[in-house]
This record gives sequence, structure tokens and C-alpha cells, in this order.
Amino acid sequence: MVEKPVSKTAELRDECVELERRPVDRAATGTDAAFQDRTIEAEEYAQEAVVAKEARVVEEIALKKVSDTHTETVSDTVRHTEVDVEDDRTGTARRDDGSISRK
Repeated sequence: MVEKPVSKTAELRDECVELERRPVDRAATGTDAAFQDRTIEAEEYAQEAVVAKEARVVEEIALKKVSDTHTETVSDTVRHTEVDVEDDRTGTARRDDGSISRK
């Protein structure tokens, strides 16, 4: 399984509302709408990056086993050691090939 890190750049926009208060000292005019009771609404918006993952099949493989036979000739020297073991208790001698002889 190969993991591959991926990185994307997205430009996101945020809108914020700020209330700024400034001290002033002047006479009210008719255009100031002084002493009126009113509500002012301002909405803020923010974007966020959303990442979604989805499993996808991108490749399929098939496996098969192929066998073949061939003949090969091997040449080498085989060696072995023969040992005669005498058992004094029974008076027999045993060879390493399993045969038993009596004295």
C-alpha cells in the first residue's frame, strides 16, 4: 500500500464586522436622525475548507502461478563412514547400516 501525502492550497474569505466608536462634539443636524430608536444588523461570513475522502478502485491485478519442469544432471562425490560397534554384553557387532553379525 502506498501512501502519498497530498496538499492543496485554497483561498478562503472571511468577513468580520467591527464597531468603531469615535468621540465627537458637534451640534446635531436634521440629517443625523438623532434620538431615533432603530436596529442595524450586519452579518458576518466565513469560508472553511472541507476535505472529504472517498475510497476508489484505481487498479486491479491478477496473479497466476506458472510452473515448468526441467531435467538437470548433478555430479558430486558422496562419502560416508562405516563404523563397527562391538557389544561386549551380547557378543554381537553392529554396523551403522543396521546389519548385525554374531561372533
